[in-house]
Amino acid sequence: MNSSSSEQTWQHLVDSKARDLHEQIAAAYIWTKQNAGEDEELFRNLTRQQYDWLRNLYEHELPLAKLLDEADLTVEIRGPATRIAHPRLSIVSSMFTDVRKHVAQVTKAVAGVRDPLHDEKPFHMPTEMELGFSSLVHNGTVRFGFTLPRPEETLLQADDPLFQAVTRAVKAIRSVSFSLSKFDSEAEVEAKVKEELTDPKLRDSALIAVRQLAPSGRRSGIEGITIAGGGVQLSEIKPLTKESRQTVRHILAAPVKELEVITVSGTVRETDLDDKRFEIRGIEAGQLTDLRCIYGSQVADRIASVWLNQKVEVKGRVERDSKGRARLMRVTHLRLLDAQPKHTGQSEFEFPEDV
Repeated sequence: MNSSSSEQTWQHLVDSKARDLHEQIAAAYIWTKQNAGEDEELFRNLTRQQYDWLRNLYEHELPLAKLLDEADLTVEIRGPATRIAHPRLSIVSSMFTDVRKHVAQVTKAVAGVRDPLHDEKPFHMPTEMELGFSSLVHNGTVRFGFTLPRPEETLLQADDPLFQAVTRAVKAIRSVSFSLSKFDSEAEVEAKVKEELTDPKLRDSALIAVRQLAPSGRRSGIEGITIAGGGVQLSEIKPLTKESRQTVRHILAAPVKELEVITVSGTVRETDLDDKRFEIRGIEAGQLTDLRCIYGSQVADRIASVWLNQKVEVKGRVERDSKGRARLMRVTHLRLLDAQPKHTGQSEFEFPEDV
């Protein structure tokens, strides 16, 4: 059930359950008073189950309902590390750090940069645009709720591009998670994500974010992580696992399927050596302000690292968004337009397709 499509919120449903139980208890009290002389032991025996249900509602269901109603992004951690009475603080703090980092990265992919010709600083999420903490629920699993910034709580308006970028970033992360939950085959997941996220740069960034949030196997005691939100029950979404991470890794290895080839010139910014990607900004002779480039796994980090802040010409296959803008390139050739670095001795680079 999605509470956004219903007149009743999850909290209203819990309140309705509680009201029914209180009415049952009141009826049992009246019956006992009229027929058993206010026998307290009989009354306790008659209502023991109702009180147990009430305790469960207030301890577990009501906090969870609050999370579902208020959170725009929910994260649930499952595994031996969460089944103990008091999970370690490192589990909570590390997940907060990961969510903050990856939502900011996807936001940057949506928002781009405000001054592509001169802005050399990496993107930092303004404090007023960070997610808010909604709630934490622990009942064998650890569940977090995060809320989008509210216009009335910031200096930005609802139509501000950065505000809209944060909203799109959260929705994109949820969309990738939902696709991984719904489909088993890699091809179906890729097709659904492409259908939902028509901006190739946003899609690529959201896939990387979800892959990084999924369990890697290196963090002890965590078997699955579920990402949802918007009133969707966490139980309706399958958790991300190490296998989910591998599925996304395969999709990211060859995300550009189109055959159109273009050549652009600009300056390399924000090289990501782990994911073999870099940004080109200050693009000349075109309508583009920035372009996300993928250069393949066969290029050594020591080579790719020297491109940062260099003016280059790149050629490769591109995918465009719904507005016709080239947003993602699989680079096949890169040429340095300034003086070649002394420690590489190269000014031109070829990028073979990954097999």
